[in-house]
Amino acid sequence: MVADDSYVIVRNCHRVLLQSSHSRPHQITTFSRNEFDELGNIFAAVMTSKKLFSFPENEKSITVFEHTVDVDESTLRHKRPADNESTYKIMTLKELGQLQNHIQPSISRHVLQLYLQHYHDSRIKRRLLRGTSGSNVDSYTLRPKPKVIFFDCDDCLYFDNWNIAGHLTTKIEDHCQEAFNLPNGRAYQLYKEHGTCLRGLMAEGHIDRECSKSIDGFLDKVHDLPIHQLLLPDDKLRQIILAIDPSIRKFVFTASVRHHAERCLQALGIDDLFDGIIDVKDCNFETKHSISSFHIAMKKAGVVNVEECVFLDDSLTNIYAASQVGWRSVLVGTTGRDCGKRVTSEHAEIEIDKIHDIEKILPEIFIHKNDS
Repeated sequence: MVADDSYVIVRNCHRVLLQSSHSRPHQITTFSRNEFDELGNIFAAVMTSKKLFSFPENEKSITVFEHTVDVDESTLRHKRPADNESTYKIMTLKELGQLQNHIQPSISRHVLQLYLQHYHDSRIKRRLLRGTSGSNVDSYTLRPKPKVIFFDCDDCLYFDNWNIAGHLTTKIEDHCQEAFNLPNGRAYQLYKEHGTCLRGLMAEGHIDRECSKSIDGFLDKVHDLPIHQLLLPDDKLRQIILAIDPSIRKFVFTASVRHHAERCLQALGIDDLFDGIIDVKDCNFETKHSISSFHIAMKKAGVVNVEECVFLDDSLTNIYAASQVGWRSVLVGTTGRDCGKRVTSEHAEIEIDKIHDIEKILPEIFIHKNDS
């Protein structure tokens, strides 16, 4: 049972925003005095020109719950604020209890959620961008809950100092020399010119785009690697993915081919944790950073709102493309393969060194032990 002197806050004498309850609602968080004062300062900057909150005297902390209630203004006999004021009245539950017949339940948590989002964004230094409402530098608002998370596979779900990437590059180079009599280095030039070597081979007539046998033969040959010898199970990553809210769908979105991604997921011990794989064939052999590839990924994942998509990738090019579509993007890996120096993307909301850091930067997608 909550003590009678637990505090609620009433704005303009008609709305109870923060409330303790005898019904023991789901607890969200406890604010210290400094954090609570900061809440008012944030909304003063974000929503109005005035400070909106004050802290109960002689209290060190206040616990905030998800339930809110609306109060009929006529039932409150406190001094009415001036029309241009935005004040909060501190009341106790005992005082509020006298008004129970006039209180109607409300499920609005928008204000509190916005505060918690802004507080976390500030702490992790989330980059504010243009083009998405939730993290727009021009208009900061509450982001919608993600419906789908798209994970890149190679050098994102795992990082092996580009060992597998090096094997793939060698395989592609050797096959192009042997099968198509291309000079050394030409395969990489085709990749740079066309986005993928396969697209370059089709563009120059070495592979018939309409011949699935030739295409499959190339993809099978260059991805023929002993993945289970090159990757080890990652139990920590498995536990992290298992902790993600099950209502959020999870897809592997790869520039590679499905069977290569499947072998990587199996080797990592996480192949049973995803709703599907979207590969180069699904994207009609377009490059992954093609806008059409992102639209195809959304269609296959069954999501319409671009701001309900979270994208994790190690490629600066892919991160830029995702930002143009409107996806929320996280750069995974901050060291460039070619330059060996730190890389950054102005188009990513946040940058992390490894995939295991997502719990720190995306807490809203996880189900925690104390959640109900």
